[in-house]
Amino acid sequence: MVLTLLTLGVGSWGCAVRRTIHVSPPTVSAPPRQATVAELVKEVDAWSQGIHTLTATVEFKPTTGSVYTGVIKEYQNVGGFILLKKPSTIRIIGQAPVVKTEIFDMVSNGQQFRVFIPSKNKFIVGDDSYRGPAKKPLENLRPEHILDALLVPPIDEAREKFFNEVTLTPTGQSYYVINVVKQAGDGGLTLKRRVWFDRSDLSISRLQLYGPEGVLLEDINYTGYHDFGGIRYPSEITLSRPEEDYTLSIKVKKATFNQPIPAEKFVLKRPPNATLVELKGDN
Repeated sequence: MVLTLLTLGVGSWGCAVRRTIHVSPPTVSAPPRQATVAELVKEVDAWSQGIHTLTATVEFKPTTGSVYTGVIKEYQNVGGFILLKKPSTIRIIGQAPVVKTEIFDMVSNGQQFRVFIPSKNKFIVGDDSYRGPAKKPLENLRPEHILDALLVPPIDEAREKFFNEVTLTPTGQSYYVINVVKQAGDGGLTLKRRVWFDRSDLSISRLQLYGPEGVLLEDINYTGYHDFGGIRYPSEITLSRPEEDYTLSIKVKKATFNQPIPAEKFVLKRPPNATLVELKGDN
């Protein structure tokens, strides 16, 4: 009798089930990859040594601040081109969507930069050492900022000191971080740059560049790595310049590496009627 009641009870509960809920197991991340400091330094050097020239079709998107938005106006995304030749020559052209009219044209040879803003009819020339106040946006349109983001500097083991650390984010993402330091005037050490490696695949995911007294000058994030003709390179690069108060995202749509670029491609001449603005020295 007891057995019969238990059987009936179980049968009744089974009939009461209206639906079955399938619970997906939590995603298990792959264990962080291991690498020695020497292997990480080799990866940094491979990035630098593997790139000599770059011709790229890109899309620019200013995300904060007023520096680029002051020139790009209402545009959310701006197409353009980047030409780069190591060690320090770069040209960047920005075009309006659809109509493809030129918004800006910038060039730098590592010593002097030139910027032409057609909408303002201004031609800006300045020393690369110049640092203008953030309240003057046109004076902070600097092609070398983009150059710094596109090339990760090699580590000079003979002249630079460096050490590695492991960083874990609140979300559980693990990174190797190489800290590169230099000798300071007071005999101590000052931070020059930090190179971050995503331990899920050991790709370079972030570069931080520091100025005097450890001030953060530029913070660059790299995502969406693709193979561009044999060169593995990020398709999304986002750079932030805290002192100039802007963030700029660069989406690489097409890229050709290590092909000759004629010298005249890096020549930017002042249009006859353009207003000349000259910036010199430190500020």
